[in-house]
Amino acid sequence: MNTMRVMLMLLAAPFWLLPPAVAGERTVILVMFDGFAPVMTQGAKVPNLDRIQREGVWSRHLVPVYPTMSLPNHTSFATGCWPAQHGIVQNKFFDPDRGAPYDENGDANWLTGCEPVWKAAERQGVRAAALNFANRWDVKKKVALASHVNPFTTWEQAPTDEQTLTQGLALLKRADAKRPRLIALYFRGPDHEAHVNGVKSAQVQAEVRKADSIVGRLMAGIEALPSGREAALIIGTDHGMIAVDPVVNLGRIMNRHWILGHDAGDGGSAYIYLDKGESIERVEKALSSYSKAFTVHRSGQHPAYAHLGNGRRVGDLMLVAKPPYYIAPSSSLPWYAHLMGMTWLWSDIFVPGDLGGLKASHGYDPAIPEMHGVFYAWGAGVAAGKEIPQLDIIDVHPTVMSLLGLQPGQPVDGKVVEAVKSAPNEVVK
Repeated sequence: MNTMRVMLMLLAAPFWLLPPAVAGERTVILVMFDGFAPVMTQGAKVPNLDRIQREGVWSRHLVPVYPTMSLPNHTSFATGCWPAQHGIVQNKFFDPDRGAPYDENGDANWLTGCEPVWKAAERQGVRAAALNFANRWDVKKKVALASHVNPFTTWEQAPTDEQTLTQGLALLKRADAKRPRLIALYFRGPDHEAHVNGVKSAQVQAEVRKADSIVGRLMAGIEALPSGREAALIIGTDHGMIAVDPVVNLGRIMNRHWILGHDAGDGGSAYIYLDKGESIERVEKALSSYSKAFTVHRSGQHPAYAHLGNGRRVGDLMLVAKPPYYIAPSSSLPWYAHLMGMTWLWSDIFVPGDLGGLKASHGYDPAIPEMHGVFYAWGAGVAAGKEIPQLDIIDVHPTVMSLLGLQPGQPVDGKVVEAVKSAPNEVVK
């Protein structure tokens, strides 16, 4: 077929059959609200999220990876990988090869593989911003993984949501050559208030309204872009929440059975790292006597939903709590708990929640619906008025990269959710 014939065929084709040209200039704003369960929107005034349901795509079932904790899911959200690939297997875990603990630090140097979406975009020549997200810095190497990042700090010292929003909107407005086409923004969301006050508390409702206001300002920022520029907004969360009550005093259990080793993790999941010479058979048998509260799994024999691999970071044994029980590791208890013998001889193994425990938690089997989170998409390239029954958190990364007209990071476990994207001839308001 000669060149002239090809040109004539393209000119004669309906415009909606031609490849889209706008993806190469589209901006995507990627937002995470921490701990945003779908039930939290019930009865809340969320006009902006309601608008997305009319004009965009949404789901009440964004399924997290196991364990359904923050850091593993922040990382899977950003990389599109299972924990077996990226290596962040809990909020707190121990790496025997490094001889060091990972303690919710969000340092990308701990990644064992996979690229955060901002790093994958930068590698393909697209500038990106990552504000407050874990894995935006390789702290050990003192290298930022995106063109625009805020300083690496502790969670307590991190910028406020208002500061993050202000910086994100300023980056969206930029028109110079250094403007990012991917803007990833992490907000604290309702997570803390749900833990302390319960999923349906007034405090959580206030945080949900705040999140909706943030969404509205981002939508307004997109609509204010000058002619010739367009953007899409993708919103997700790391996990849902479920009401809990009795605390499993793991330190007390380990001391009661003279288990030689240490524990890490909390909520719905914990790992046991046994000292050299300790019998895994003996410990497994001892822990199995608490089957009403949790199940016990050896490394290499995890449930199919775990996707944790067989690396040494997952310990010798893994405990999976059964709601409403949740696990408090010995490291999470205050100094006076140890002084009073709460992890030794004189305390209960199951501590009632009304003695200062959490009202809600997460970390459990991702098949439990309460562990699912919200998902919303709106704007350029996004379908209109469509509910998606369910999608996996590892699918967010490749879907965002597709909206940017880029290839996903390598490796990647997720897939593009085609239902999020508008059809070539679909007019999206």
